[in-house]
Amino acid sequence: MTRVRGMLAVGLFGLMVGSAGGARAEQVSGHGELNQAAQIQARLQKDSDLKNNRIDVSVDNGIATLKGNVDTDAEKAHAAQLAMVKGIVGVQNQLDVGSTGMKETFSDSAITAKIKGKLAEGHFGSLTDISVTTNNGVVTLSGSVPNEAARQQALDAARSSDGVMRVENDLTVAPKH
Repeated sequence: MTRVRGMLAVGLFGLMVGSAGGARAEQVSGHGELNQAAQIQARLQKDSDLKNNRIDVSVDNGIATLKGNVDTDAEKAHAAQLAMVKGIVGVQNQLDVGSTGMKETFSDSAITAKIKGKLAEGHFGSLTDISVTTNNGVVTLSGSVPNEAARQQALDAARSSDGVMRVENDLTVAPKH
């Protein structure tokens, strides 16, 4: 009887190990998890609604964890959908919904004002025809500039400002006649 129980226990243990091994085969560890996190981050950055939000991604044992802020519940749900890449078995969605508060709003408007001030003082003449918008630290410059040097000065002015996470360049070079 003891021998049967022992064989039964060994058999069950073998089934459990075999099942766990099968589950592990589908999960990626180490370097693969970094690739999955990068793939998720790329998908989030390509999405027009999510690219201006600060979202941190980590992957552990096939579970993607999303942390940061988004503007709406719909964006939160969409981010979780985008995180379901090959090898991800679940998403721990810790994204906060809503504005990050008055401090963040002030920071965006302060960034915009600072950049506009720098553009007004430009070495290539006033670059006040450039539109500057800031959303969650992402600055978008749009409009036309007279030459490539002025375009570069505008980009440098934006990139060198405190609080800027990224600069989107929608400027066109159009010499004035």
